[in-house]
Amino acid sequence: LPSTFHLHNITSYLLDAIAQMKIIPTLLLSAAGSVPARAFLSPLSTTVKRPVPDKASQLLARRNDGGAIATTSKSDIPQRRRQFLLQSLGAASLISTSSIISFPSIAHADDDYLYKRGGEDGAQGDLTNQLFNADGSLRDPNTVVEAKETAINLPFYVPSAPDGISINIATNGVQPNSSAGDATTNLKASYNLPLKWNQDTTSQQPLYYDSSEGKNGVSCNRISVYSVSSPKNLDMSTLEKASRVGVAKSLFMDQLPNKYFDQGVSKADLISGRTVRKPIKSSEVEGGVDEQVYYEFDLAFAPLECPDYNEGNKENLGLGFCPYDKIFLVSATVLNDEKGKSGTLMCCVIECDKAEWKMGNSDIKRVRSSFAVDRGV
Repeated sequence: LPSTFHLHNITSYLLDAIAQMKIIPTLLLSAAGSVPARAFLSPLSTTVKRPVPDKASQLLARRNDGGAIATTSKSDIPQRRRQFLLQSLGAASLISTSSIISFPSIAHADDDYLYKRGGEDGAQGDLTNQLFNADGSLRDPNTVVEAKETAINLPFYVPSAPDGISINIATNGVQPNSSAGDATTNLKASYNLPLKWNQDTTSQQPLYYDSSEGKNGVSCNRISVYSVSSPKNLDMSTLEKASRVGVAKSLFMDQLPNKYFDQGVSKADLISGRTVRKPIKSSEVEGGVDEQVYYEFDLAFAPLECPDYNEGNKENLGLGFCPYDKIFLVSATVLNDEKGKSGTLMCCVIECDKAEWKMGNSDIKRVRSSFAVDRGV
């Protein structure tokens, strides 16, 4: 069995190891903010050295009481170890307090923002300052920035009893070439344009040029509204079958005079479609207001030729086709006369290329959604 002296030695070494594991990480973390880096270059040791008695003291101890020297050494070690632990803990708390005093900005980090937007008055400046506070939070959850728009109204005079197909076209807000003398039914088509778009044809800027911040470009090529009147076989079923028969064929887009639309539209892909309901005047309904169903189609087609990537066409990725370069947003409805003998197709088409679509697709969709037809001028 090990002697009592050896047991005390083992216990003392275990206590030394525990003290090193618990105190040294605390000292390193606490002093990282204020102690210079060179302070960590010197080795740290928490071992308490025991005094080694000389030979004369050993002989004297053996004469008085054999083995007393070991008892004396063992009783001194725990007392010195307690003093060392108390001093180390006191130093660690002092270092922690000094590190907080040295960096007051850390203790009061809530007073400063990591990022502040310019301008103290949120009502002024760009849209970001109007919607968000300096700390990034919403200025007012109920704040809604409405897009300012202007209405374009177009009168259409529809023949009461057409002998064949009658077509009237209004391009970019210009009135169609129909006359009131040839018709008994008057229709009014309308749509809204963003006020930020240039609508002045005499301006130096192109038509539909968006000069708002971050845009600075043309939003679409052309906006067309046309009517097609036919003595028979023109009703809502024409639009219901459009996705199966073909949108361009059902909406007479390939029959407009002078090849009005790009002939590639007849082979355009139907990207999406939906129906919406809007109010319309009607004498057959109590209250004088009925619902009119509109069909909205998104059409797109790719160029006829797609040069190779090596020839400078960066959009040819070797997949066998090029991305769409022409986009058509369509809204159409059919109005039947009160007798139900004939119908009139009213259609709005917004044309743009891929660059214009990328920049102003949200505005273009709102223009298409604002299209409406009503009876009377």
